[in-house]
Amino acid sequence: MPREIKRVLFIRMTPGLKVVINYKKHLENVIESILHKNGLSFLLVFSPSNIFYVTGSDAPSALVISQNGEVSALVTRLEYVRAVSEMRLGEAYAFTKQDEVSEYEKIIKGDLYEAVAQIVGSGEKIGIVGGSLELKDQLKGKLNRELADYTKEFYLLRRSKDDEEVRLMEQASRIAEQALRRAIDLIEPGVTESELAGEILRVIVSSGAEPSFPPIVAFGEHSAHPHAKPSLKKLMRGDLVKIDLGAKYQGYCSDMTRTFVYGDPSEKQKKIYRAVLRAQEASIDAVKEGVKAKDIHMIAYNVLKEEGLSAYFNHGLGHGVGIDIHEEPYLNSQSETELIVGDVVTIEPGVYLAGYGGVRIEDMLLVQRGTSRTLTFFTKDIAL
Repeated sequence: MPREIKRVLFIRMTPGLKVVINYKKHLENVIESILHKNGLSFLLVFSPSNIFYVTGSDAPSALVISQNGEVSALVTRLEYVRAVSEMRLGEAYAFTKQDEVSEYEKIIKGDLYEAVAQIVGSGEKIGIVGGSLELKDQLKGKLNRELADYTKEFYLLRRSKDDEEVRLMEQASRIAEQALRRAIDLIEPGVTESELAGEILRVIVSSGAEPSFPPIVAFGEHSAHPHAKPSLKKLMRGDLVKIDLGAKYQGYCSDMTRTFVYGDPSEKQKKIYRAVLRAQEASIDAVKEGVKAKDIHMIAYNVLKEEGLSAYFNHGLGHGVGIDIHEEPYLNSQSETELIVGDVVTIEPGVYLAGYGGVRIEDMLLVQRGTSRTLTFFTKDIAL
């Protein structure tokens, strides 16, 4: 018999919601803030999420953006059709050394580095975003010039989410909440972690999304593992139940964690839970434009220190979320980064006692001027 979840707040999910991202505006921001500002002839963009930010597809291997706004996407033949179908701007070219190709492919002969060299030609000043050290060395050799790195500047643009990006992340959150609610409906003695994880995945995929990461479902002492992998461990009455999940909808992620107790919580469980919840609430209150990431982390840490539990808080307080499930800014004790309007960050303090269990509570927040707005909504009652 499905159990009733108390005090659950949901914003209704919109089935089949389609939001049109303004990729042209993203491109204009890149051109103005990086190419024009730094006098670049071309900007080379690598990594799937950076490429998605500009084009709406993660299929290309590289983008070449010129100062006049032309976008050339270099794609393997394997991904060419998908790139053409998904890209919302730019021209896709398959790079290959093969002579026999199909009639519908636009081809640049050569490997990736040779294809880049053919497009940039004698461009004087070239910048790069993303890419491994090996890739950068190969490109320097092929182009015979230094490449100025603008990865930090590009990530700063990605951090400031526009209204359309936020709407997609809200929809991803609604999908994750529906999946969590369904998983809790199935909770009964003997159910396994893997069974709940499988149901979470089913609901997310059937909603037209994909998981933004493999869901974490952990019972009892297994919940002391911050990144526990679901197993065939069976639920028993009195167990802590930690579930961390997220959906990725039309390219944008959500992230949320809840911890419950199946049955009547013990005094020790209640003490740990209340401490983590108080740490989360105190740090959420501090989330706003201009605040240093490390200062928000330390608010949660100091609350847990007062409770005698800070030694069991073994990770940063949170991280940015967007096209990637983990991206800038990172909220930890070392980060000097200041939050900006449009950042979407998680606040997820946790306490983990080896051999006993762990509690983590996580929400996603949008940074605004003078305040923040919560994007995730689900009960924070401890008892199921």
